[in-house]
Amino acid sequence: MRIIIFLIAIAYAIISIPSAYSAESKDIALPKRPAVVKVDLVAALEQRKTVREYTSKKISLEDLSSILWAANGINRPDGKRTAPSAYGKQYIDIYVVTDTGSYLYDATGHQLKLILNANVKSKMSGQGHVASASHILVLMADTENIPGLYSGKECKLNWAHSTAGGIAQNVHLMSAAKGIGTCLVAGIKDEDIKKSLGLSKNMVPLYVMPLGYEKK
Repeated sequence: MRIIIFLIAIAYAIISIPSAYSAESKDIALPKRPAVVKVDLVAALEQRKTVREYTSKKISLEDLSSILWAANGINRPDGKRTAPSAYGKQYIDIYVVTDTGSYLYDATGHQLKLILNANVKSKMSGQGHVASASHILVLMADTENIPGLYSGKECKLNWAHSTAGGIAQNVHLMSAAKGIGTCLVAGIKDEDIKKSLGLSKNMVPLYVMPLGYEKK
C-alpha cells in the first residue's frame, strides 16, 4: 500500500511540474562558431542592407550561433569581445526572442539562458515586420555596468548607443555572409520590452534587430 501511495505521489509531482521545465523550455548550448565563413569582408559589406520582409522559414541554430558570436562574442583567449566598448567593460546584453521563449545570450558559455517561456515577439516593436521575423535580437544597456564614475546618465547612454552600434554592424555583416536579412530598429516598445522580459529598472532597451530569410 505504501508503495502504491509513493508511486501516486511521484506521478502527481511530475504532472505538477511547471511549464518552464518542459522540453522546449531550457537553456540552449549553441553550436561552436564557424572557423571560416566563405564570404570575404568586402563581399559582406557589399551585401549588407536593410531587410524588412521575411519568409516563414526559421533560421538554423548554427546560423544564430554565428550571428551571436559575431555580435559580441569572445574572440580572444583573454575573454575580450568582437565589439569595442568603453574601458573594455561589458554593459550591453543581447536578448533573443523566439516563437517559444526569450533568452539571454551568455557569451562566456556561448549559450542561451532561458528567461521566459512565452512568445512576446509582438511586444518588441510597433513595426509589424519585427514580429514576423524568425528571431529578434534585443540590444539592452545595463546602466549599472557602464563605466565613468563622474560621468552623467546622458554621457553613459551615449557610450551604450555607440557600443550597440558596433554590435549591430557585426550582426549585419555576419547576417549578410550567411544570407540572412536583418535591420536596426530604434522604434521599440521600451516599457513593453522591460515588462515582458521582466527586466530591472537599470536595464534600458536600445534597439531590436529582427533576423530572417528575405522574402523575394
